[in-house]
Amino acid sequence: MLKPKVVNQVLRQANTGGIQATLLLTPEGNLVSFAGGTQKDARITAAVASNVWSAYERHGGIGANIVGDIDSTTRDDLKTLIVDCDQGKLSVAKASRMLLCLVAERDVEMGLLRLKSKKVREYLEGPLETVQV
Repeated sequence: MLKPKVVNQVLRQANTGGIQATLLLTPEGNLVSFAGGTQKDARITAAVASNVWSAYERHGGIGANIVGDIDSTTRDDLKTLIVDCDQGKLSVAKASRMLLCLVAERDVEMGLLRLKSKKVREYLEGPLETVQV
């Protein structure tokens, strides 16, 4: 069983080395849990992350044939999307049926952001499989 307090502790552990906030949200953008920043900022970030992810899915992303007649089943699905913004970086990753979002300072290396996102996603994926969205 997934405990909310434990989820928050896991998210909080990622907030080091320039990571300002870590969020867990539904694909629709509803905030499930967050660590770092204010609730208002977390809700705004969740909405942005959800929209970026769904726009990618809708317009040639996951499950779509981008080039010619390539079968989408032979293509790797997107696991992490990193957006480099003026005020920082945003990492959005699919974790089971939810989205994991990390907000980083501008100077955080993309490789470090990607690795942290991957490790938190891998840790949460198993327990999140039992959650109904």
